[in-house]
Amino acid sequence: MKPKIQYTKLPPEETHRLLLETRAARPKDQPMWVFGFGSLMWNPCFSYDVKASALLRGYDRKFHIWTTRARGTPDNPGLGLCLEDCMGMCRGIAYRLLEDDIEAAWERLWEREMGSGVYRASWVSVETEDHGRVPALTFIVNRDHPHYAGPMPSEQMAEIMAGACGSYGPCRDYLAGTVEEMRKLNVFDQDLEALLAKVDALENIKQE
Repeated sequence: MKPKIQYTKLPPEETHRLLLETRAARPKDQPMWVFGFGSLMWNPCFSYDVKASALLRGYDRKFHIWTTRARGTPDNPGLGLCLEDCMGMCRGIAYRLLEDDIEAAWERLWEREMGSGVYRASWVSVETEDHGRVPALTFIVNRDHPHYAGPMPSEQMAEIMAGACGSYGPCRDYLAGTVEEMRKLNVFDQDLEALLAKVDALENIKQE
């Protein structure tokens, strides 16, 4: 049985404080880059002039957070992606934002990623194929947050994700979109490929 996960929302003054803090920490005299590892890879919410394959070392892409709005509900939660700090690496997409759009980009990113507080907005160093190493903003999991689900068996993950749906659509499509973008980057994640197959098998059973 799926747990009931109540949506947690940060107070407006806290989200604003985090925004000011993150903006103040932006590397000086550098273009603003954002590193996408999930839906930002296929659905960025900002304007950019460069989109580049990028590698982030020391972190891994994991479905370790509960989603109760975007890809699930409190009564039928799904699982969302986060970055876990570890000894691994994560291949994603780095975007160089247009300076004329940065103010609006901050607002859209904060509304999309920072409402609950399950992420910590962080500046990291990513390696791009054509632009060398660049500082980039990304979103790392806050393990102390109630939306942090943590590791679990793939069979349990598939049970949670199958049939979960939120305001952005089915949880299954979020997983499939991630797998598709990773394939475009010539990255084959055996665990996520197997998880997608399990979710599809469960959803096919439910439709029969």
